[in-house]
Amino acid sequence: MNRKGFTLIELVVILVLLGIIAAFVAPRLGGVTDSKAAAFADKLRADIRYAQALAMSEGRRYRVYVNTSPAPNPGYAVVNDANGNGTWGEAGEAAVDPAGGGNLSVTLNSGEFTGITVSTPAGGYIEFNSLGAPTAGGVTLTVYGDAVAAGTVTIADQTGAVN
Repeated sequence: MNRKGFTLIELVVILVLLGIIAAFVAPRLGGVTDSKAAAFADKLRADIRYAQALAMSEGRRYRVYVNTSPAPNPGYAVVNDANGNGTWGEAGEAAVDPAGGGNLSVTLNSGEFTGITVSTPAGGYIEFNSLGAPTAGGVTLTVYGDAVAAGTVTIADQTGAVN
């Protein structure tokens, strides 16, 4: 007699194995917000490097304001003081977003960045001089996903290396 199919014992063994695998894999997956926060940390690094590159190529200082005006709170914006009047981020002084045009300004904890926030640096901004060095020394920003640290962005003192 040729019967096709699985016995009850085979099905139970398969279910037990799947349960064991799920028990080990599930805790390592993390939440969706944590994955988004890690991806956001990469975007923040890229935008800080972009501000640094603009400062060097244009020969003027650029700032990345984090959680303080003229940036959204929470969020960040890349600006300069082209007219030299001491007010940063006026009309025409925002960096152009290379990914889509418009001003390079990111609002956090809403839309695609829901649940993501970033720590505020001392003074509320990171400034790069025309040599690409940060003017206030080294800075470390922490990116949070659902209020849990999900990554860091570090700007090295003197060299301005962004990691």
